[in-house]
Amino acid sequence: MIELSLDQARSLAVTTQGLHTTSASLRADDVLGRLGSIQLDTISVVRRSHELIQLARGVPVAEAQQLIGESDPPALFEYWAHAASLIPLSLWPLFAFRRRSYAVKGWTGPTVDPAAVSHVRSVVAERGSVTISDLGGAKGSGWERSSANKWALEWLLAIGELACVHRRGWQRVYQSAEAVIPGDLLHAEPDEAECLRSLTRLALQALGVATADDVADYFRLPPRKVAACLTASDEAEPVKVEGWAQPAWASRAALSSPQLDHEACTPLSPFDSLIWHRPRMRRLFGVEYLLEAYKPAAARECGYFGMPVLVGNSLVGRIAVRVSKGTAVVEGHQLIDGQDPAHLNQALAVVCQWAEAQNTPTLRLPPHVGVTA
Repeated sequence: MIELSLDQARSLAVTTQGLHTTSASLRADDVLGRLGSIQLDTISVVRRSHELIQLARGVPVAEAQQLIGESDPPALFEYWAHAASLIPLSLWPLFAFRRRSYAVKGWTGPTVDPAAVSHVRSVVAERGSVTISDLGGAKGSGWERSSANKWALEWLLAIGELACVHRRGWQRVYQSAEAVIPGDLLHAEPDEAECLRSLTRLALQALGVATADDVADYFRLPPRKVAACLTASDEAEPVKVEGWAQPAWASRAALSSPQLDHEACTPLSPFDSLIWHRPRMRRLFGVEYLLEAYKPAAARECGYFGMPVLVGNSLVGRIAVRVSKGTAVVEGHQLIDGQDPAHLNQALAVVCQWAEAQNTPTLRLPPHVGVTA
């Protein structure tokens, strides 16, 4: 069995994710293909999270913004993977098991009104594509936004009758799946076992090194079935990672990943797939950061949108920044003991560049021990 030091495991995880490699920067479609899923989120105090995930991997700002734009043929679809996510269009068949499950077992979301479903179907058939605004919008704000038509659209998306392959502004554009998904993908119906085997393989390739629980979390798959898939896979290499109590696997393809750039410093979206699974974050990096956006301001340790700072293969702290009307304001920061505070300012400058802020604040931090101020 291959034995990996914790430092080796961290390097493998970071470079496999397309971060801090010594190779050339990736394009947006390369990033999506490598990761297999990019999580979406509504928070936009720096940039939208799916843009930050690309920017961290060297994709230019203009290209990162275009990922959810209309393209012909489509390059991606939105669906439930780790969470609401952008997924390469080629993976449409592998989520057939989830679409069938929603159709047969239903979902745990709000009640779906059959009359609204019929209405939505007729409008999509007439217009070809719709947004929720075209159907009267939704009431409320944030996660509480709701309407009968909204949940009808979401239900039809969940079962695969409708698909979203681009957005208009920030709104999903819903279309008939038959109209936008190529026939060979649309009509492919692999059984659950094949879907789980393939998604397990893709998740391990994206993670580089992981436990069965880590792999299961990536696409939210059943952990026991994922463990069985890993055990039977010819592409999963059993490994022993320093300090990990659980059995682990490495992707054979990932074992030859690019060399790590130890000097690179990158702020990460809290929704970056490198740090999705907090138990894995703690095992790899020794910290377990929690997004504090949903905490009362007085209860936050860092700030509303704390962005972990990755230096080489280590997390050294995090910074919380808001950019509004071109002005960047630092809400808070945290530095892990023994780490160089200059890295937080380096990451802050990158955040301001990404957000196209007209100013770059400077954190007033004590010098690193052993380093001249």
